Amino acid sequence: MPLRTLGPEHILEVIQAAIAPVVLISGVGLLLLTLSGRLGRIVDRTRIVASERNAASGEQRAHLERQLGVLGHRARLVRLALALSASSVAVSGLLITLLFLGLLLEWNVTVACAVLFVTALLCLVLAMFVFVRELLHSLTALDLSIQESYRPPPG
Repeated sequence: MPLRTLGPEHILEVIQAAIAPVVLISGVGLLLLTLSGRLGRIVDRTRIVASERNAASGEQRAHLERQLGVLGHRARLVRLALALSASSVAVSGLLITLLFLGLLLEWNVTVACAVLFVTALLCLVLAMFVFVRELLHSLTALDLSIQESYRPPPG
């Protein structure tokens, strides 16, 4: 199969077709940055709470264990959102590659590219839903902390 000679107009076609996936990758990069920062804070907070739990007893220990449960669930949600976001970037990269190869080798890649683009968007939308769920769980953790602050000290 002969390779197609790419003139400037053909290169322009590829660049135009790749704009949407590239913009998607840029936006998801910011989401990945946000999610990784949240995961880092969750891990740090988990270490602190686990250390406090080891020194606590009774009702305080039970409260800290509930906090650890919420933190663990939040960490799993952020990990899932990170995986879905990274999958969106990977699929978008495949899409751009397939667009270029389709033009270069004169393949009909319309259906495959449409499927890849929809897959990338679905991964991104699912990641956003998981992210919002994690945000709601962070409010649960905040509520637990507030409840503990209103409790009178033992003794």
